[in-house]
Amino acid sequence: MPSDEIRSTSVAERLLWASLAAGGFAVLIAAAWLEPDPSGYGTHMQLGLPPCGFLALTGYPCPGCGLTTAFAYGVRGQWWLAGASNPLGLVLFLVVCATVPISILALVRGWSFATVVDRLSLDRWALAVAGCGVVLWVVRFASAL
Repeated sequence: MPSDEIRSTSVAERLLWASLAAGGFAVLIAAAWLEPDPSGYGTHMQLGLPPCGFLALTGYPCPGCGLTTAFAYGVRGQWWLAGASNPLGLVLFLVVCATVPISILALVRGWSFATVVDRLSLDRWALAVAGCGVVLWVVRFASAL
Protein backbone atom coordinates (compact mmCIF):
# COMPACT_ATOMS: atom_id res chain seq x y z
CA MET A 1 0.00 0.00 0.00
CA PRO A 2 1.93 3.04 -1.23
CA SER A 3 1.68 5.75 1.37
CA ASP A 4 1.24 8.51 -1.24
CA GLU A 5 -2.19 7.11 -2.10
CA ILE A 6 -3.57 7.61 1.38
CA ARG A 7 -1.98 10.95 2.25
CA SER A 8 -4.11 13.96 3.03
CA THR A 9 -3.14 17.45 4.00
CA SER A 10 -6.61 18.40 5.20
CA VAL A 11 -6.61 20.14 8.57
CA ALA A 12 -10.16 18.88 9.14
CA GLU A 13 -9.04 15.26 8.70
CA ARG A 14 -6.11 15.74 11.05
CA LEU A 15 -8.52 17.19 13.62
CA LEU A 16 -10.80 14.18 13.08
CA TRP A 17 -7.93 11.75 13.72
CA ALA A 18 -6.84 13.72 16.80
CA SER A 19 -10.43 13.73 18.09
CA LEU A 20 -10.78 9.97 17.58
CA ALA A 21 -7.52 9.31 19.42
CA ALA A 22 -8.36 11.69 22.28
CA GLY A 23 -11.94 10.42 22.56
CA GLY A 24 -10.88 6.79 22.63
CA PHE A 25 -8.19 7.54 25.19
CA ALA A 26 -10.71 9.42 27.36
CA VAL A 27 -13.13 6.47 27.21
CA LEU A 28 -10.37 4.09 28.32
CA ILE A 29 -9.36 6.40 31.18
CA ALA A 30 -12.99 6.66 32.32
CA ALA A 31 -13.34 2.87 32.16
CA ALA A 32 -10.23 2.49 34.32
CA TRP A 33 -11.62 4.98 36.84
CA LEU A 34 -14.98 3.19 37.16
CA GLU A 35 -15.49 0.22 39.45
CA PRO A 36 -17.35 -2.54 37.55
CA ASP A 37 -20.75 -3.30 39.04
CA PRO A 38 -20.82 -7.00 40.06
CA SER A 39 -24.40 -7.31 38.77
CA GLY A 40 -23.08 -6.90 35.21
CA TYR A 41 -24.80 -3.57 34.61
CA GLY A 42 -25.25 -0.29 36.44
CA THR A 43 -21.64 0.88 36.29
CA HIS A 44 -22.73 3.89 34.23
CA MET A 45 -24.54 5.30 37.29
CA GLN A 46 -21.10 6.16 38.74
CA LEU A 47 -20.98 8.80 35.99
CA GLY A 48 -24.16 10.39 37.33
CA LEU A 49 -26.38 8.79 34.69
CA PRO A 50 -29.80 7.41 35.62
CA PRO A 51 -30.64 3.69 35.75
CA CYS A 52 -31.72 2.10 32.47
CA GLY A 53 -35.30 3.14 31.74
CA PHE A 54 -35.96 0.09 29.57
CA LEU A 55 -34.81 -2.24 32.32
CA ALA A 56 -36.87 -0.36 34.90
CA LEU A 57 -40.01 -0.51 32.74
CA THR A 58 -39.75 -4.05 31.40
CA GLY A 59 -37.43 -5.91 33.74
CA TYR A 60 -35.38 -6.91 30.67
CA PRO A 61 -31.98 -5.50 29.68
CA CYS A 62 -31.71 -3.10 26.76
CA PRO A 63 -28.93 -3.53 24.15
CA GLY A 64 -26.79 -1.05 26.10
CA CYS A 65 -27.15 -2.73 29.48
CA GLY A 66 -23.70 -3.83 30.59
CA LEU A 67 -21.69 -1.82 28.03
CA THR A 68 -20.02 0.43 30.60
CA THR A 69 -19.44 -2.54 32.88
CA ALA A 70 -17.88 -4.47 29.98
CA PHE A 71 -15.49 -1.57 29.34
CA ALA A 72 -14.61 -1.38 33.05
CA TYR A 73 -13.82 -5.10 33.10
CA GLY A 74 -12.07 -4.97 29.73
CA VAL A 75 -9.63 -2.26 30.77
CA ARG A 76 -8.70 -4.51 33.72
CA GLY A 77 -8.08 -7.48 31.40
CA GLN A 78 -11.04 -9.42 32.81
CA TRP A 79 -12.28 -10.57 29.40
CA TRP A 80 -14.69 -13.22 30.62
CA LEU A 81 -16.48 -10.81 32.95
CA ALA A 82 -16.55 -8.15 30.23
CA GLY A 83 -18.15 -10.57 27.79
CA ALA A 84 -20.59 -11.81 30.41
CA SER A 85 -21.69 -8.22 31.12
CA ASN A 86 -22.32 -7.51 27.45
CA PRO A 87 -20.59 -9.43 24.63
CA LEU A 88 -20.96 -6.44 22.31
CA GLY A 89 -19.32 -4.29 25.00
CA LEU A 90 -16.22 -6.45 24.85
CA VAL A 91 -16.11 -6.10 21.05
CA LEU A 92 -16.59 -2.33 21.26
CA PHE A 93 -13.89 -2.12 23.94
CA LEU A 94 -11.45 -3.86 21.58
CA VAL A 95 -12.50 -1.50 18.77
CA VAL A 96 -11.75 1.51 20.96
CA CYS A 97 -8.41 0.00 21.94
CA ALA A 98 -7.53 -0.39 18.25
CA THR A 99 -8.84 3.07 17.32
CA VAL A 100 -6.41 4.96 19.56
CA PRO A 101 -3.12 3.78 17.99
CA ILE A 102 -4.57 3.72 14.45
CA SER A 103 -5.78 7.31 14.87
CA ILE A 104 -2.43 8.46 16.19
CA LEU A 105 -0.62 6.76 13.31
CA ALA A 106 -3.03 8.26 10.79
CA LEU A 107 -2.62 11.70 12.34
CA VAL A 108 1.18 11.52 12.24
CA ARG A 109 1.28 10.15 8.68
CA GLY A 110 -1.49 12.39 7.38
CA TRP A 111 -3.73 9.62 6.12
CA SER A 112 -7.02 10.35 4.43
CA PHE A 113 -9.97 9.27 6.56
CA ALA A 114 -12.06 8.12 3.60
CA THR A 115 -9.21 6.06 2.19
CA VAL A 116 -8.56 4.33 5.51
CA VAL A 117 -12.27 3.56 5.90
CA ASP A 118 -12.29 2.14 2.38
CA ARG A 119 -9.04 0.17 2.66
CA LEU A 120 -10.02 -1.43 5.98
CA SER A 121 -13.67 -1.92 4.90
CA LEU A 122 -14.74 -0.21 8.10
CA ASP A 123 -18.25 0.34 6.79
CA ARG A 124 -18.70 -3.43 6.48
CA TRP A 125 -17.16 -4.03 9.88
CA ALA A 126 -19.52 -1.47 11.42
CA LEU A 127 -22.53 -3.19 9.87
CA ALA A 128 -21.28 -6.57 11.09
CA VAL A 129 -20.80 -5.28 14.64
CA ALA A 130 -24.24 -3.65 14.59
CA GLY A 131 -25.81 -6.88 13.29
CA CYS A 132 -24.07 -8.90 15.98
CA GLY A 133 -25.30 -6.41 18.56
CA VAL A 134 -28.90 -6.93 17.47
CA VAL A 135 -28.51 -10.73 17.49
CA LEU A 136 -26.85 -10.68 20.91
CA TRP A 137 -29.62 -8.51 22.33
CA VAL A 138 -32.32 -10.82 20.95
CA VAL A 139 -30.53 -13.79 22.52
CA ARG A 140 -30.10 -11.98 25.85
CA PHE A 141 -33.74 -10.85 25.79
CA ALA A 142 -35.03 -14.33 24.90
CA SER A 143 -32.91 -15.99 27.59
CA ALA A 144 -34.30 -13.58 30.19
CA LEU A 145 -37.90 -14.56 29.41
